[in-house]
Amino acid sequence: MADPTAPERRSPLAHRSPIAAERDAVRLAEIPFLTKHILRVDPEIGAAAVKSALGLDLPQEPLTSSRSNETACLWLGPDEWMIVGQDNGAAGLAKELAQEHFQLTDVSDYYTEVEVSGPRAREALMKLTTLDIHPRAFQAGQVAGSLFGHANAWLWLTGESDDDGPTFRLIVRWSMADYLWCLLAECGREWGMPEEQPVAGEALLQASAQSL
Repeated sequence: MADPTAPERRSPLAHRSPIAAERDAVRLAEIPFLTKHILRVDPEIGAAAVKSALGLDLPQEPLTSSRSNETACLWLGPDEWMIVGQDNGAAGLAKELAQEHFQLTDVSDYYTEVEVSGPRAREALMKLTTLDIHPRAFQAGQVAGSLFGHANAWLWLTGESDDDGPTFRLIVRWSMADYLWCLLAECGREWGMPEEQPVAGEALLQASAQSL
């Protein structure tokens, strides 16, 4: 029997339900509780360990990612990656690197993910960032960090289809997740996205008035 006094794990957007604009032009949903680790290691050493432990190629090109089933490895810097997944195999990776100079930090409780998808998802995001995310410049698998309103986040394009458009994920700090959620909803208002107000009362930037 479950202990009724045990603490309940809640995501930073547990008070929010998935929402969508008219005709699913833009959709928002939290992807909660994914395990996340930051790996710092020499890429030549890390490549073999990541392949052995996770079955993934270590991304070597800037702003790229690799993925196998539910585990992904995102390039963050020349010797820095984020490993994301339901169970991302960090224990096995640490064992593989045990004799090497490396750092593997669990940041699962520091970040959450907001999925932004639909035919108008790219246009909604363009209101918030100076990143060039036109299809010719930002393609499936690419990752980039930027400001979205006042929130720092990593933007990852996980896939794209002709019928349903792109699917992005924004990896954002827990403390900024509710603000970013409401800001994304505001950017979808022209397509009928419902209004969302931040629980902490932050003022939302109007995309048309931003000095980006």
